[in-house]
Amino acid sequence: MNFTPSRDSGTSHSSNSSSGRDIDSGHNARPDPDPDPDATGIWHAFVPLGLVAAEIGVLFDFTPVAVGGLVLFGRSIAGVLVEMRFARGPTHLLTGIGIIYTLSGSGLVYLFGGAPGAFELGFRGIALAVAGGVTAALAAWRWFEAETGGSPGIGS
Repeated sequence: MNFTPSRDSGTSHSSNSSSGRDIDSGHNARPDPDPDPDATGIWHAFVPLGLVAAEIGVLFDFTPVAVGGLVLFGRSIAGVLVEMRFARGPTHLLTGIGIIYTLSGSGLVYLFGGAPGAFELGFRGIALAVAGGVTAALAAWRWFEAETGGSPGIGS
């Protein structure tokens, strides 16, 4: 009996040389090898960079840096989870992160508004809400690219 492992379907195919027919048995299947634990992607480096950029933007009242840092942080978390195979793609993760950002930011703006003091939580809420919108737009972009096979460019 010849034994030939199949890399495509994760099953093994055995052929009996006397009968000449293929027998597919799932109990001889070898699982896919785990990814190399020492090999990491670039997303791990962007997690702290996103947090630091967001806090620097909040500290110096520079909204674009705060929003960019929050979007980078959310995208890198989604990238890490996809890389670790906890999710198939970043689209649903980015949508969820965008919703969480928007709801928490809107809540902070509703509770603290533009009141001075209180660690300027109203400003942080605005940055969170805007970052949620940008993150959700990034998820929509990724979804569009995956569904159509192209990017929504200007003039296309």
